[in-house]
Order: sequence, then C-alpha cells, then structure tokens
Amino acid sequence: MAAGGTAGAADLWRLGRALGQEVPTTEPLGVRSFSSPWRVLLLVWLTFACGGQGTSGGSPGPGQPPQIRRQRQTGHGMWTPWGSWSACSGTCGDGASFRARRCIRFPEEEPCRGKARQYRVCRLDECPAGSVPFRDIQCSLYNGKLILESQTPYQWVPFYGAPNLCDLNCLAEGHNFYYTFGRVLDGTRCSPDSPDLCISGRCLRAGCDGILGSDAQTDACGICNGQNASCVFVQQLFQAAFPTSGFFGYNNVTR
Repeated sequence: MAAGGTAGAADLWRLGRALGQEVPTTEPLGVRSFSSPWRVLLLVWLTFACGGQGTSGGSPGPGQPPQIRRQRQTGHGMWTPWGSWSACSGTCGDGASFRARRCIRFPEEEPCRGKARQYRVCRLDECPAGSVPFRDIQCSLYNGKLILESQTPYQWVPFYGAPNLCDLNCLAEGHNFYYTFGRVLDGTRCSPDSPDLCISGRCLRAGCDGILGSDAQTDACGICNGQNASCVFVQQLFQAAFPTSGFFGYNNVTR
C-alpha cells in the first residue's frame, strides 16, 4: 500500500472491523475486486474526505478559484435619442409639432422616467385676413351629418362654454344645444383669447423654451431658465430738485 494512503486505509480498516467485515490487505484500495459493501465504505470515506472542498453552497477549497455570482442590478431603462420634429399641425397661425423617443429596458427593469413624446409650438406666419380658424374648420366637418338618431342635419360652430376646452364642442346653429365630437386636433387653441394649445386633450402652456407643458421661465435678466446671474447692474447718482411729494423713489433697470 502506498505511504500517502496509510492513514486513510487504517481508518477504513478500523471502520470495517467495527462493522464485522473482513478487510482485504493484499490489494490496494479502489481496485475492482472489492466487494459491494467495501465500495459503499469507500464512497463514504471519500465523501467525508472531500467535504471540506468548495461547493456551490460553500466557500471554495484550496487551489480553487473563487466563485463569482453575477446579479443584474434592477433600475430604470434608458431612452433612445430624440427623433426629429414632425411637420407642424397647421400651415399658418398656431400649430404644434412633436418628436418621440423609445424606452429600451430589460424585463426586470422599471420603465424609463420621463415622457416618450415632446411637443413644441410652431412659429408660423399669421394667417391671411378672413381665414377660418382651426377649431371652426373641425366643427364644420360635421355639417349635414346626422347625430343622435335625428333626421335633421345641423350646421356646427365652436362652443366655448363647455367644461373641457380641449373637447371639440360644437353648437348647432339656430338651436340651444351643443354636441361633443371627441377631442380637438393637437395644436388647436384652447380659446380664442389664449395662447395655450390643446395637446392630447389637455390645455398646455408653452415655457420660454417653446416646449408645451414645460416649466421653463425667463429670469430677471431675460434668460430662459437662467439663474439671474447675467444681469448688468448700473448704479448712478442722480441730482435733482427735491420733489414736492417728498419722495424720490427708484427704478430698477434691467438690460
């Protein structure tokens, strides 16, 4: 028997004697001439001898590289770059255009933060005198069409007294009722006297950056989204007769 296996063989021999089994000493351990019970004992001994080596549930044994478990960090997806701006919804006067982007994410990630579409005000020339307003055109598309199982055709004009200004509310000419034909088209003015525009059924105001629904504002220096840091303050001494009111007052001039 080899010297390196003497201690293991002795333990196995004592285990076999305790179980009342004969231990062969004329052949080395592991040969095929062992009987079936000794194969079981050999497997038991090898199991205990190798129990200290690293497994998937424990720490790695000597000479084994550490196991690296990779777990994808959950978070939010990423937006693709913005696409190009679409054509304006109108040809003159008011109008809106939009651009879109896509959210790329893994199944375990949260949706992207922000909006997939962005709208801006179109800077168009004023419509010629006598042009029909955009909302009037939309109401007139239903002229002569039958509604509510009525056999009477009606002529329709805009109605601005309804709760939602971005619904296509049209008044039947010569009658005291109006009908809602869904939503107005994007880029329609919320009301004749308002610069705000309807987008997806909502009345939105444009920020100083021209984006509808934006909170961007002009600072005291006239800079969009500025921090009031680019103003030039001019200080000058004025000499004049004492006013009859007793107060000079002051003016804050911004340029």
